Amino acid sequence: MDESTTKKLSDILSNIDNTKEMEKFMEEPKVTDSFKSFPEYYRSLPAVQQFESSDLIQKSGLERSYYYQVMKGTRSPSRDKILRLCIAAGLSLRETTRALELNGSAPLYPKNRRDIILTVAINQGASVDDTNLLLYKYGEEPLA
Repeated sequence: MDESTTKKLSDILSNIDNTKEMEKFMEEPKVTDSFKSFPEYYRSLPAVQQFESSDLIQKSGLERSYYYQVMKGTRSPSRDKILRLCIAAGLSLRETTRALELNGSAPLYPKNRRDIILTVAINQGASVDDTNLLLYKYGEEPLA
């Protein structure tokens, strides 16, 4: 949801003081996540919109045709491919987590060594290549 919609919803919510109104508010379609798929969500993000598709393809290291199949929804990318795309666009950890969820992939898990390294790389704004070097340095598999 964009900020204006979120602000409007927040204003409405701030005036709700009983459970009946709360339940009605939660039933409204506008309260549920409006994104149904990873490609729809990914393309909507300002960080992604600042790049040309060719730049994201190059930065992510994905094949051109594969990238376009993912964006059309005809291919379901692996968790690592989602991470490559998110890192290529410089998405935040929160945005990356939502992208993983929409793809049906597991979020980054703070008790998993590889996921810890990936989280730190995302927080540092590392490139895909730098992320893979960091994974390699600590004996973990690079992003596939």
